[in-house]
Parts: sequence; structure tokens; C-alpha cells
Amino acid sequence: MMMTEGIRNKAMVASFVLATMFSASASGQSPAPAPDSSTMTNLVIQVQELQDELRMLRGRLEEQTTELENLKRRQRDQYLDLDRRISDMRNAQPVTGAGQATTAGAQQAPTVSPTENAFVDAPADSPEVRAPMETASDVVALEQPEAQSQAAPVSAADEKADYDRAFQALKELRYADAAEEFQSFLEKYPNSEYADNAQYWLGESYYVTRNYDIALTAFQTLIKRFPDSSKSPDALLKIGYTHYELKQWDSARAALTQVQEQYPDTTLSRLAENRLRSMRMEGHY
Repeated sequence: MMMTEGIRNKAMVASFVLATMFSASASGQSPAPAPDSSTMTNLVIQVQELQDELRMLRGRLEEQTTELENLKRRQRDQYLDLDRRISDMRNAQPVTGAGQATTAGAQQAPTVSPTENAFVDAPADSPEVRAPMETASDVVALEQPEAQSQAAPVSAADEKADYDRAFQALKELRYADAAEEFQSFLEKYPNSEYADNAQYWLGESYYVTRNYDIALTAFQTLIKRFPDSSKSPDALLKIGYTHYELKQWDSARAALTQVQEQYPDTTLSRLAENRLRSMRMEGHY
């Protein structure tokens, strides 16, 4: 950026010199001996070379900006894919008792914590801190699901397919579709093993589209309904972020401090500290 500015300044100086010479010549003034034709030619060539170099540097800057955006997109996709794989792992791992054989078809309760295991060495990935969208969203609030018994048994394959469809919409940045799909999933499968993940990503769909009040309700619902979920720590952090976006400084500070107290020495704790530091620097407490 500094190099580009230097080249731009040089080009402006050279152009000014040329303009001064031509102006003096046109007005009949002779403030200094007129330069010979070779000097004029060299100045013109230098200006053209500087302008060409400036255009080249601008092109490189645009390429680097595009590459950075692509890296951010790939990082987000990797996080979303990792979340899916963790869900698949806990779905596939069987339950075994002490000294007993594995019971066919039984499933172990989720024990993998993406916040304390998978993301310890990747502080930018847990949870993804997305910048709110610059434009208003067309995501609309839907009623929160009520836990109730399912009227009829459902196919595990259909349940997984519905979750994957909602998750795919989120990966493709179709946030309105993702919110609708996750909401529909929670209404259809309130007791699903994926319900906590669906509740979290529902909140994320609202958060990234700046529907902060709805996002806050979604994250709070996750902690209330699934206090032992591996997504609860992430939801608590996002509650702090959401209060921050709503300018509810005391509530934001309380939630972020709670993250530090409950999950010390974790990526979540470091993210909470970073936001608290920003609040202090901004004079919010």
C-alpha cells in the first residue's frame, strides 16, 4: 500500500512538471530555459512507466484481496465440515459397558467437544466469528419448537438427510433458507441427536444476518434445552457477542466473563477475553 502511494506521488510530480512546462510555453512565459525535446520525451516516458507500474500494483492488490476472501471462505467451510464429521462420529460410535460386549444399534452420548478438543490449536475456528452482513436480511422469525413426543417413528436416514440439507444451505450462505430448514428440523425432530447442533446453527443463521434479538433467543434456548451439549459453550460465547451487537454492555460483559470462568484455558476463553478487551478500549466498562 505504501509502495503504491509512493508511485502515485511520483507520477503526480512528473505530471505536474510536464503541465507546468506546457502551461509556461502556451502563455509565452519563460520562467526557465525550455528543456530540449529529449528531456521532454524522457519525462513523458517516466510518467507513462509510473502509471503502468501503478496499474500493475493495483491489479496485484485486487488479486491478493480476492485470495484472502477465498481463504476466509475455505476456513469457514472447513469448520462447518468438521462440525458435521464430529456429529457423524458421535452418531456412529457404539456404547460399551465395563466388561460387556457392544450392544448392537446402541449409540454413545456425545463426548467430543469441538470447543475444548478440536479447536484448541485453531483459535479462529471455534466458534466462527462472522461479521454481520452489511445489508438488511430477509430472514424472518419463526416460532420456537416445543419439545413433544413424535407421533410416529421416523427414518434415521430421513432425519440425517433433513439436517444435512439445512447445513448445506448454511454452507452455501443461503441464510434465510438455512434458518427455515433448521427451524423445520427442530419442529419435526425435537428429540433428535442433532437437535442441539440444529439449534446452534439456527442462532448462527440469525446472528450473521443481524437479526440479533432472534439469534439471542435461539442461543439461550440451546443452553436451556441442552445444557450438556458440546455446543452450549459456543452458544454462551455467542450470547455475549449478541449482547455486544445489541449494545447491552452489562449483559455482554456478564456472559463473556462467565465463559472465562466456566471454560478457562480454552479457545473460547481467549475469544471472550479479546471481546472484553475491545469493550474496555471502547470505554463500555
